[in-house]
Amino acid sequence: MNKYTIKGGRRCFLLGLGGFGAASLLIKHNRSTLQKQKLTNDFNQAKKSIKDLSLHQLAASKGIIYGGFHQRSDQDFVQDQKFKEIFLEDCGLIVGGFYGSIVGPFSENNYNFNQVDPFINFAEQNNLVFRGHPLIWSEFNSPWLIEKFKSSSTTSAEIEQIFTNHISTLARRYAGRVASWDVVNEGIRVEDGRDDKLKDTSISGVRGEKYPTWLSFLGPDYIERAFKIAAEADPNAVLLYNENNLTYSDAFGTSYEEKRRNAILELIDKLKSKGTPIHALGIQSHLQAHRNQEFNGKKFRKFLSDVASMGLKIVISELDVNDNQLPQNIQTRDRIVAESYYQYLSVVLDEPAVTTVINWGITDRYTWLSSFTPRADGAAVRPLLRDKQYNQKPAWKAVARALQEAPPR
Repeated sequence: MNKYTIKGGRRCFLLGLGGFGAASLLIKHNRSTLQKQKLTNDFNQAKKSIKDLSLHQLAASKGIIYGGFHQRSDQDFVQDQKFKEIFLEDCGLIVGGFYGSIVGPFSENNYNFNQVDPFINFAEQNNLVFRGHPLIWSEFNSPWLIEKFKSSSTTSAEIEQIFTNHISTLARRYAGRVASWDVVNEGIRVEDGRDDKLKDTSISGVRGEKYPTWLSFLGPDYIERAFKIAAEADPNAVLLYNENNLTYSDAFGTSYEEKRRNAILELIDKLKSKGTPIHALGIQSHLQAHRNQEFNGKKFRKFLSDVASMGLKIVISELDVNDNQLPQNIQTRDRIVAESYYQYLSVVLDEPAVTTVINWGITDRYTWLSSFTPRADGAAVRPLLRDKQYNQKPAWKAVARALQEAPPR
């Protein structure tokens, strides 16, 4: 079947490789003839020339979706027209945050979608693919759920009901509007010592205390169950497992990230053997510029190939480059950050199973790294493709070059 064929639903577009294919899923959402023609024109323009094209257009010319995440209020798009302009210029996809601390539940069956709905409306108004992140995570749950986890009187049956209802509530509410879901986020932690390498039954609270979460109540099959519940609630959505800390290597093949990559392959193999409806792997890709020499392209390329051989597509889901251990000089920092982007993407985009690249922020004006890992010298972090004035940085050009050199899907 031709990868641009509409028959088969929207999953065939995201899994059938491609920026234009994924954009075409919007046609399934009853877009007007004019909007359909615009998507076609964008694709045709990208095929003709790479000069002066946006990242979205460059990606589309190779059959790749390029997108972004914005961590703050949707009002930034209203109040800052320049930001809205550059986001829509660079991105054909937007990520919406469905963290439990935002949507709930805040009590039994009590949800709040006021912070989510504006983002999905923004996506639909601007012909953007919309991606949901995440359905299940051990972090950022609501205070009510955290207390449930901590209470000695909470039963597995109660958590099972909350778990099932949570996934079903979110997935059903947005069925047909969310192209893909991160069903489970960050379920691996090899240092916890479990044979299955799953993240232990506790997370750190505000005071450093630890308490049970999904795994302790539901057992190691909670990941498989989450995917099956999500597939039933939204049968056309692309379903992903999303994980971090998979990038770097050492000379002996024993590094933390390499162990995590092996654990991911074991998890995928187990899920596939049980018929779990998992369609893609999300690789977060929070790169660290001071570790450029630890990136082994050959090993990482092999990992990507191994994932693809299991029948999964790959999404680079949270791309940015931490510069907090680089010299303060801006020119030096920008050059090394750009090198990080290019050396990583030139390897990643060589794998045809990689269908999507998503920056975790578009401009240094809005980046989670400002507060999460600030620089010790007090200088502003510069991890993204555009500076605070929205000017293209060397990193933007490095990504454009990697897209330009990528083989077509």
